[in-house]
Amino acid sequence: MDGPYTRVLLISANVGSIFEDPDHMLKLWLSEFLKTVQHYEPGLLALHCQEVGGKNYEASMQHVNSFVKSMLGCEELQKYDRVRVFLDEDYTAADKFTALGNLYFIHESIDDVMIWDFVDCKFVPVLGREVLSGNIENVQIKEKAKFPQDFFPDFKWSRKGFIRTRWNIRNCLFDLVNIHLFHDASNIIAMQTSPSIYSNNRKAALLHTLQRFEKDQYDKVPMFIFGDFNFRLDVHQLVSSLTSKTKTHQTKGKKDQIAKIVYSEEGNGKTVLTIETKGFDHHDKHAEVFSKKAKYLRPYDKEMHSYKDKLYEFDISFAPSYPFSEDITDGVSYMKTRCPSWCDRILMSSSAKNIVVNEDKYQPRYDIIGKEICMGDHKPVYLYLHIKRSQGNGLPTLELGAPRRTLTKSLSINGEVVEVDHVEDINIHDFATFEKEQHLLPEFKNSIRQKRYSAPEHREKDKLFQQMGRKPSFQEIAKTVQAVEKVLIRWPRRSRHRHHSSSSEDDLDENISCSEKKKGKVDEGDIDIELGESSTMGDAEKTSIRTTSSEITNTDESNPVTPAKQPYTDAGSRVDPSHTSQGDGSAVTSEKIPLHDQTVSSSVVKTHVHEADECGPIVDSHAPCPTALGSATLLVNKKGSPRNPLPPSSSSSDQRCSCCIIL
Repeated sequence: MDGPYTRVLLISANVGSIFEDPDHMLKLWLSEFLKTVQHYEPGLLALHCQEVGGKNYEASMQHVNSFVKSMLGCEELQKYDRVRVFLDEDYTAADKFTALGNLYFIHESIDDVMIWDFVDCKFVPVLGREVLSGNIENVQIKEKAKFPQDFFPDFKWSRKGFIRTRWNIRNCLFDLVNIHLFHDASNIIAMQTSPSIYSNNRKAALLHTLQRFEKDQYDKVPMFIFGDFNFRLDVHQLVSSLTSKTKTHQTKGKKDQIAKIVYSEEGNGKTVLTIETKGFDHHDKHAEVFSKKAKYLRPYDKEMHSYKDKLYEFDISFAPSYPFSEDITDGVSYMKTRCPSWCDRILMSSSAKNIVVNEDKYQPRYDIIGKEICMGDHKPVYLYLHIKRSQGNGLPTLELGAPRRTLTKSLSINGEVVEVDHVEDINIHDFATFEKEQHLLPEFKNSIRQKRYSAPEHREKDKLFQQMGRKPSFQEIAKTVQAVEKVLIRWPRRSRHRHHSSSSEDDLDENISCSEKKKGKVDEGDIDIELGESSTMGDAEKTSIRTTSSEITNTDESNPVTPAKQPYTDAGSRVDPSHTSQGDGSAVTSEKIPLHDQTVSSSVVKTHVHEADECGPIVDSHAPCPTALGSATLLVNKKGSPRNPLPPSSSSSDQRCSCCIIL
């Protein structure tokens, strides 16, 4: 397919707009994107996205699921059998969130592909398709950073930063860096000086990044850095040129600051140019100057000059990539909000230029996607090129002909292999983690709790699926394990009696040695977790999960297991007996119990109903207090001898039911 060289297609796309109107904009964007891929048929397709989830990311992040699945499931990309997707989506981690997305597709014709592990400092083979989403801080095959806030003192918060990956393709090594620099917040401020204050801020951040790469511990390899640099024209000089024969009128707004500047012709008073904080209108000449005379603007594109000794860029022959109209019926007009500029760029280091083939037959092509189609406010920019092979300083390559696992109908999401008949049947966010889940917007939070699988074999074998209609979230499982562990550590060291569960009948193993009990190990048995009504699981969604307590032991020698003479809350505090009912084997409490920094109301709790002929009398008047898990109750079914009344030797201070412990 590639002949002596490897075909590479690099694309930078600020996708913030397409998530504002995903029903229409996303389809248009994908159609034009896939046309470009089909036209060039690259061996390596690298897509760097900025503003993943949209400008209003809290409400629109759920649409990223459709965005990624549309690519994984489309016919045009089925021959790309190895995929790596990095989605930095955790907006609850404000100090780390960049909203960047790196998507890499490897064609089946390309052998010997490896990706760098930045922690273990080695290359690892790229096999199958893998999506890494949500909070990706601990993903080792990428380097990610958010720019320090002091680079941009005028902004309280931002999503700007970079994600770097390193590749070894056919023994040719190179870095691919996705970057997003700061925009011009005000047209009026931007035009005051040359260069503008915003240009200087961008320069500080980009030089900081380049110096970081130069001084880090990793070997230096060729680098392609592409993304939304937010490079702007020198508005100060451009405005002077456009308004050389005009008079000026200024309007001031709050705090006596200039809010609007109008330039009009000296003779007839006709308005030539109007500039506001978020307005840049050249009126009847706007389309002519910015859409049809791009070459006229090139001398004002000066920001790249600051990096000419460090970075290289192929000649630009296309129109400014930003800000295009977001009207889906208009793909050629610019919005009159900012001065049109080449914000989206594909740059490379000098060493990267040396691995790019620049012969007549293999000339690189640098252009925009969707010249006449609405692609949002940013047109994606692409660079199609050929790279040389065997430029990796003799590093070992994958053995030719080695078996490769191809996942054509399955993929791995955050380390979990998911097998489904159709990609549309999954939600990639079901497998994502977030630093502060309670801060997720309700619409997004609800959308990631429906873990539904379409594969029949999964529905038949997965009892959790049968009982819940979905897999429990990671947070639910973690809370369950923590709650059970806390109670089992306090488990009384005394003989247990057999418990017949009200929800199931199990074969109980009665051969438990006394030595095991003396060591503080838990009696083998089953734990029923009954999930009651919970705000995070939908209304009236009540299910139960079963696990085995034999897998959990007390290993903390400093915290010996002692009998609990009074019931415990999850936090280990004593409970007022007045909050529990007496003698009927049930416990009802309206007390709010803290659990893992969350306060959960357990207003209605269901417990085991005792049968007098099996459990014996309940002497203690204090019924155990359930542990809050959402609004769940843990019923522990202990394995041991059949139920009998408490032995006479039991102390009166601990004479509650010995066959049923309610957590």
